Amino acid sequence: MTSSTQWRRRLGRLRQRVTGADLEALRTQVAELSGELSTVSAQLSRTGPEQVREVDVAIVSDFRLPGGTTASIAEETRAQSAAGISTALIHAQSQITTTVTGFSQHIMGVADLPRVHIVSARAALHARLVIVRHPTVIQTSATAFPRLTADQVVLVANHPAVDADGTWQYDVAAADAAAQRFFHQVPEWAPISPVVRASITEQPAPEVRLAEQDWVNVFGRELVTTPRTGFVADRPVIGRHSRPQKEKWPDTAEAILSAYPEDPTYRVEVLGGADVPGEILGRIPQAWSVAPFGAEAPADFLQRIDFWVYAHHPQWREAYGRAIMEALAAGCLVVLPEYLQEIYGDAACYAEPSEIKAVVDRFWRNPQAFVEQSRRGQQFAVDHGPGRHLERLRWRGVTP
Repeated sequence: MTSSTQWRRRLGRLRQRVTGADLEALRTQVAELSGELSTVSAQLSRTGPEQVREVDVAIVSDFRLPGGTTASIAEETRAQSAAGISTALIHAQSQITTTVTGFSQHIMGVADLPRVHIVSARAALHARLVIVRHPTVIQTSATAFPRLTADQVVLVANHPAVDADGTWQYDVAAADAAAQRFFHQVPEWAPISPVVRASITEQPAPEVRLAEQDWVNVFGRELVTTPRTGFVADRPVIGRHSRPQKEKWPDTAEAILSAYPEDPTYRVEVLGGADVPGEILGRIPQAWSVAPFGAEAPADFLQRIDFWVYAHHPQWREAYGRAIMEALAAGCLVVLPEYLQEIYGDAACYAEPSEIKAVVDRFWRNPQAFVEQSRRGQQFAVDHGPGRHLERLRWRGVTP
């Protein structure tokens, strides 16, 4: 029997004897220790010492998250490193995910960049600016960051506080109170889009300090785009890439097959798995080509796609969508739900699931219109390069 197995069994027996408030305290302590284990593991995988006591920017989040949150953190970290801005990455073990330990590949991909440090949540550190990613993380953090101090704190709200059906995704007042308790100052809330900004005001919470401008997603490097000159195949190729979660898909067979046709005149490519639509349809359509989440780099996948179509569950609200930005950058013609026009404007097209085939057919018949729309989308992506992130840091007094 391994020592880890023995430890788990002892912990299980201890949990059986502990109840009530003591059990909750034990859970918090175990979660905090799990977070420290992830941090130490990431530190050991790096080269060079980690003795740092002051940085320009400290980014606090739950680095176990595999999707857009940690991808956005990685892009901002990359931009900061290239600009000569020092960054501390501080893991906060929270209730946002059930993954036990281990940082996402996005975080590990930037951990060895110059001026980037993985720092324990318990370490003594001062930052000119602390950026907290995701209100749920700070609201449910297992650690209190006892020796982390900051000149300023920004709480990036990268998910709507209230979904389309009225469900609260996090408690604005509780997250704001937690940030004040941990950092001893009132945080500046920075929604990543108008969708998130509007949702924050839907909760009957005390007035929070909202940033004047949204904290939009960016690319950490200057984009070099390859303009599309036409279509990639002899029939329209419809594609999408996303995490394999039910809210990322429509909830009816009719809506799924309207957006992603089971029709040999179209080809459908899916990166991210199709278990959710498979359960609804009772099968995976033969016209679909499906690969699991993470099986291929999105940039490579998107080169095979003409029309990047995003139809999702009616109760879901997309905050911004890093996958959308990636599709625009690749030159795909992007088709989105109507409410996202407030974010993407003329960079994308907008349709309900029942209207999507008509949009695809219209552009398929007019290749020049397709190319023009593709270039509008790419320009939107180019405009969201590292300079945009560095500018908002400058507004807050953070320069190299």
